[in-house]
Amino acid sequence: MRKVGGVLLAAAMVLSVGLIAAPAGAAAGPQCGALTSKVSGKNTVITLSKCTPTTATGGSGGGTFVSSTSKAGTLNVTVTWATKHGTTKGNVKFATAKGLGKCAKGATSLFTISGSVTGGTGTAVKTIKAGQKIVASVCSAKAGLTLEPGTALTL
Repeated sequence: MRKVGGVLLAAAMVLSVGLIAAPAGAAAGPQCGALTSKVSGKNTVITLSKCTPTTATGGSGGGTFVSSTSKAGTLNVTVTWATKHGTTKGNVKFATAKGLGKCAKGATSLFTISGSVTGGTGTAVKTIKAGQKIVASVCSAKAGLTLEPGTALTL
């Protein structure tokens, strides 16, 4: 469960939308189609990929966050986008969902992430603006964090 904080932060950084993640390909705004994580000491390193529009994100981004063992909480996050596209900052709430949704076998928890963008820098801030909703649905397993299959992290 230590990876939960990192996932939340990543989601906040990436700035998804609402309590339920948008279906992949939905036209709700900027999105990332993949999320992975790696725990390094007390930190969780989150990597986002398959992000659109590439003019705002460079196609990928990520950040490092202090891992959390909490099942619910609030996090301030920063996502640094690829190829000098800037950053996106946000504040997100995460909570343990009932059941495992569409998470793969071996998943231990499903987390809902919601929040909003609070700012950013560079090219990203022109598309991913303060006030935009952040939403994601994240599966947690011993191997790390991933987006719930069929969903995207929306900003």
